[in-house]
Amino acid sequence: MAGQRHHFLDGLRGVAMLLGIVLHGGMSFLGFPVWPAVDVKSDPELFWFMLDVIHGFRMPLFFLVSGFFTAMMWKKRGGKGMLKQRLLRIGVPLVIGTMIMFPIMVELDSWGSEVTKEWSESSGGEGLSAAIYEGDLGKVDKLLAAGADANEKDGSGSPVLHLAAVVGQGNIVESLLKGGAEIDGKGADGDTALMAAAFFGRVEVVQVLIGAGADVNAENRQGNTVLQTATMDFSIVEMVGEMLAVPIDEEMPERREECARLLIEVGALDQRDGSMDWYWIGVYFPVFHHLWFLYYLLWLVAIFVPVALIGRKIGKRIPDWVIKTPGCLLWLIPLTLWPQTGMPGMFGPGTAVGIFPWGTKLGYYAIFFFFGALCFGRGWWEEKAGSKWWVWLLAAVPFFWFGREWVRGEEVLKGQVCAVFYAWLVIIAMIGLFRRFLNGGHPKWRYLSDSSYWLYLAHLPLIIALQIFLSDLDFPAIPKFLFICFAVTSFLLLIYRYFVRYTWIGAILNGRKHLPPEESSS
Repeated sequence: MAGQRHHFLDGLRGVAMLLGIVLHGGMSFLGFPVWPAVDVKSDPELFWFMLDVIHGFRMPLFFLVSGFFTAMMWKKRGGKGMLKQRLLRIGVPLVIGTMIMFPIMVELDSWGSEVTKEWSESSGGEGLSAAIYEGDLGKVDKLLAAGADANEKDGSGSPVLHLAAVVGQGNIVESLLKGGAEIDGKGADGDTALMAAAFFGRVEVVQVLIGAGADVNAENRQGNTVLQTATMDFSIVEMVGEMLAVPIDEEMPERREECARLLIEVGALDQRDGSMDWYWIGVYFPVFHHLWFLYYLLWLVAIFVPVALIGRKIGKRIPDWVIKTPGCLLWLIPLTLWPQTGMPGMFGPGTAVGIFPWGTKLGYYAIFFFFGALCFGRGWWEEKAGSKWWVWLLAAVPFFWFGREWVRGEEVLKGQVCAVFYAWLVIIAMIGLFRRFLNGGHPKWRYLSDSSYWLYLAHLPLIIALQIFLSDLDFPAIPKFLFICFAVTSFLLLIYRYFVRYTWIGAILNGRKHLPPEESSS
């Protein structure tokens, strides 16, 4: 038992990586303009559901298991040995991977925008979002007259009024307002249409919205006011515009100044000085892309060292009852809720892929990481945690069902509470499930677990390239999605077998592996 007891944790870590491929494989079907590929057969309702199921627990689970293994490595090799091993396994792939991925992702963004624009123009599109993109007021009016919902959400989860504000269609904004659009309706980040218009310098839209009574002192979930969005550093506008494929021209800075003047005239206030603008650029500018988790893991390992040294000096062991289930949830739920409330817009943790660590996100994952570290060496972890895994999983269902609706509606705090419960309940269920069925160290599962790190590191550009290539294919979304995931995974498994596993690359990722005798002799 002693030699096998951690196989289920290796499997959990591997599944967390592999689910990332599934998650990214579905991104092109969200109708989400930030993603390089937007599929002609997008099905936002289905794929947002799938994304929330996975995103709500995947990375918290990964960081919890990583904390456990970090503590194990600390005890086995000491501080220096642990740091050396982590820098090799995490730091080297992060640096090399970022150097390779960043220019590739820039090219994929450009290619994806061109392809999406071509099929959008050729297909004509249906629905309010398509009509707004086209700037077709007549089509918008016809759709509204036929019963289209003026508060319809686009692929990013924001009301279509925001879309009309971003593209600068003042006449369409008026039509939507007449059709019943909520003037101060909020998008995924808590922005209003007036914020979106002021941010991109859409003077006509700002005038229309002010005249219709929009709240000129609204704040989004980051605490930015309407006036702040109009006066943010222009480099932020350029960055966001590039991500959303919004054209940026030379006159936009002057138009943003005009928007700010209009807002000030009607009493808009700005209680912030903008000194944090560059910090937020560093937080969100896509440097690491899907490799951000390695960067944050390095930060947590660096924090772990002094914490572990202090704990060793104090010499007192935290009582077992503090970390046993279900009692541990009494302090884990409120503690996790604290950073969760600072990450709005998604069911689960927020996303930031820049060079500056986002303190709220780092704190959120630190809770899971250090809880995992606390659990190392405790018998209940290997033998009892989540033993009734099906009960924990069933208990998570209502939190998921109601929470994902609340978090994007008016009951945000309720939704965030549900998101925290969902994350912990599913993690405990997964621990029990994998220990029950996948703790035998089966060679095939071990192989898949070893390969998962490589698969995750290398999959994203291949996934996106295939998504772009197939995005205009008039074929059902689910078979297309399954083909993308299967094709990329199969190809990378082949590469792993012959060019990674038994080479210096595999030695860095998973330790030195040796060919089976029957293969090495041949």
